[in-house]
Amino acid sequence: MKEQTLSTNTYEKIVNWTRSVDITMPVSNVKVFQRVEKFNTLLMESAVLQVQIILKLFALTSTKGKNNSGLSQSTVFTKDVEINTLIKLNNEITKEDIVSLDHQVNIDSYFSRPDSIVVNGILKIIVSYTEHITLGGTVINFLNNTPIAGATINISNFGSSEILASTKTDSKGLYCFNNLSPGVYLLEAFTESHKPEQKISVIKNKDIVNFVLHN
Repeated sequence: MKEQTLSTNTYEKIVNWTRSVDITMPVSNVKVFQRVEKFNTLLMESAVLQVQIILKLFALTSTKGKNNSGLSQSTVFTKDVEINTLIKLNNEITKEDIVSLDHQVNIDSYFSRPDSIVVNGILKIIVSYTEHITLGGTVINFLNNTPIAGATINISNFGSSEILASTKTDSKGLYCFNNLSPGVYLLEAFTESHKPEQKISVIKNKDIVNFVLHN
């Protein structure tokens, strides 16, 4: 049995991508660079995060000049490319739960063909989000209607004496449990100086259960 508190989770996804830059002549001594032009995200139904990145690829090439033996001429070829991916998050995640979205794009390798330069890269997406509160509420004192800090909240399956998880209220009298499966639960709230109070919670997606404790 572990005490449960609000937590921020991090999800990372690695996407290997391959794109090409068209060229108009055979080239040598190629150097490829990239720049992120756009980073778009959309949280769709069932907490699926759609990520779209637009990159501008720069291929800096060298060719032998026809009229200058031994001298080289530099040419830059560019191309905008699109990378899309989907990330499946916890079903209860909403847009407000996402704390930050970060990305890293690196070029891994590239090689020349007669009509193009093939570029291989790696996209890393980092999503930080607050874990959804499945069950939460407040505990207050009956006498003065003030929050009770440090009250113990135990949760068990209805009809069972086995405690599944336990937590304590914060300074504002708030408590929460994360990652509970749908079902019927029995909650008990108490302190050393307050009488225990039990309540039933029926959870499909989430539930709020408040307690008023008596001395």
